[in-house]
Amino acid sequence: MTACATRRLSGAGLLIAALLVWCRDTAWLPDAADTLPLVAGLPLAWWFGGPWKPLPSPATGKLKPAAIAAVIAFTGGWLLASITLLAIAWTALAWCWTRSFFHPQPRRTRLLWLAILAFPWLVLEWPQLGWWFRLTSAAVAEAVFTLLQMPVLREGTLLNVMGVPINIEAACAGWNLLQLTLLAGVAIGAHDVGPARRFGLYFCLLPVLAWAANLIRILVLSGIALTFDVAMADGAIHGLTGLLVIAATIAIAKLLAALISPPATPTTRTVTSAR
Repeated sequence: MTACATRRLSGAGLLIAALLVWCRDTAWLPDAADTLPLVAGLPLAWWFGGPWKPLPSPATGKLKPAAIAAVIAFTGGWLLASITLLAIAWTALAWCWTRSFFHPQPRRTRLLWLAILAFPWLVLEWPQLGWWFRLTSAAVAEAVFTLLQMPVLREGTLLNVMGVPINIEAACAGWNLLQLTLLAGVAIGAHDVGPARRFGLYFCLLPVLAWAANLIRILVLSGIALTFDVAMADGAIHGLTGLLVIAATIAIAKLLAALISPPATPTTRTVTSAR
């Protein structure tokens, strides 16, 4: 089998494996509108990772142990029904595939985060993180309403503002959108942030960025509930505020990337001719 055929066949196997990861646990189907866009992480990783120049012959020797370990992890993830383990194992297999068949690129390693975030492991298997996400958001929302001198009581994630009950549930807090906001942030950082160390700093700040964007959504929905009624906040406007979260994430991420890694300004040189 030629190197080109081997590369294409193994690439097709990766795509089938990615489909299997998504099919292993279909609990995301009720929230498909918030979850399916995660798939965009894979074509984004391919786009940002270019140009993809094939090696004349596959460099599979040194990577064989890593590939075998990734296959074992993938099998274990499938048997345990762990989407987290499956996502990590698939990303490791994709890394082995790119290193085996293509010339390396210096900024390609950071794109592994796009690949791992392209699977719904965070929403499906880490709900305890969502609880702290909602609890801290409720605490900050309480502080904001107190600062505005509005009577507010809080019990866990339940707020009572001026007699209006506001329950910060997973959907209200944007938990279903959290992974998508992280994916959008990583995509912007992978494209805009240059040096690896600065990207590391940017990446560490991404959870704060996603939390801030979703806090904006909570405050907007709370304002709608107080101004009009809770039914309006729970209706069509509730879904539209998800677009607000994505827009806020992109705006904050672009600003953060510009602050951490400012774009190079073109320098001008004045050439004087000797007389």
